Formats: sequence, C-alpha cells, structure tokens
Amino acid sequence: MKKQKIILQLAKDNIRKEILKKRNSLSNEDVEKKSNSVIKNLESYAKSSQNIMIFMDMKNEVKVTKLIKLYPEKNFFIPKIVNRKNREMKINKYNENNLVLHKFGYYESYSNDFFDEGSLDIIIVPGIVFDLQKNRIGFGGGYYDTFLKKVRKKNEKALFVGVCYDFQIVDEVPTESHDMILDFVVSENKVI
Repeated sequence: MKKQKIILQLAKDNIRKEILKKRNSLSNEDVEKKSNSVIKNLESYAKSSQNIMIFMDMKNEVKVTKLIKLYPEKNFFIPKIVNRKNREMKINKYNENNLVLHKFGYYESYSNDFFDEGSLDIIIVPGIVFDLQKNRIGFGGGYYDTFLKKVRKKNEKALFVGVCYDFQIVDEVPTESHDMILDFVVSENKVI
C-alpha cells in the first residue's frame, strides 16, 4: 500500500514538472492571448453566477483576475489559507486595497473577514494538469480538494471549473481517493 502511494506521488511529480516547464516557458504575449481565449470560454459560467471564487493568478497561470474588470457587478471572492495543518482555506471578498503578497508568490487578503463558502455559485480552480475525466493535479498541498469537499457539503449546486491552457490537458492523471473531480475544465479551445 505504501509503495503504491509512493509510485503514485512520483507519477504526479513527473507530470507536474513536465507541464510546469511548458507553462513557465510561455511568453507574456502567449499568456495574454491564451488567457483571453480561456476567459471568453468562461463567459457563460460567469454571466450566470453572482458569487464567484477566483484565485489570484501568479507567474504564467491563466489570468482569471481579468473577470473582475469584465463583471464589476459580480461578487468576487479569493481564498486564504488559514490552517496549514488541516489544509484549510476560507474566502475573503476581493478588495484590491486588502491584498498582500504571500511568500509563495500569490496575493491574498490580509482581512480576517471571512464569508460563507456555501454561498458560492462557481469556483474557478487552478491546477497544473487536468485530464479528460476532469481530474486535476495542483501543487500537491491538498488545499483545494479539502475546500471543494467542504463547499460540496454546503452547496451541491456550486460549479467547480478548472482553468488551464490546452497543453495542460492530458488523457489521464494519476488520482487518489481524496481527489475532487471538477464539473468542467475550460481551456482556450476546449470545454470538458
């Protein structure tokens, strides 16, 4: 059992490294162009939602923060890690004036004014690799899997939408029992 888990982790690490290398090699122009296409494919989800959780994109991730300017009438929320041991995240309402740079290179709110994650209509989920069955591999912390489980218990209708570039979608990724399956995966040319 333990050997199987190690093999699974190595497989995840290898695919993570391979895809991150591709993503990190994108030019700013590529990121901008590809992000615009992904955002266009996200429009139907954003239009039909009022409470939207995004992530604060970093490095060459899809620029999901563009949604804030496109839909100023919507409520946007961002995650904040509140307990590393339990892999717990909570959500703050997005406020540009409350952002602080986290040591891992992304922005989060310094506010401790948290909102009920059960009120979310859609959660835009980051990831490094996605597959055709809507599984994902993130950075390996398990924060999103824990968070999505908590949301699903409170609100069965909340949509979980992964965003990525086409090359981040593979046929199949190694999965574990605690991994959450998304409702949709959206890239610049695909909606799964």
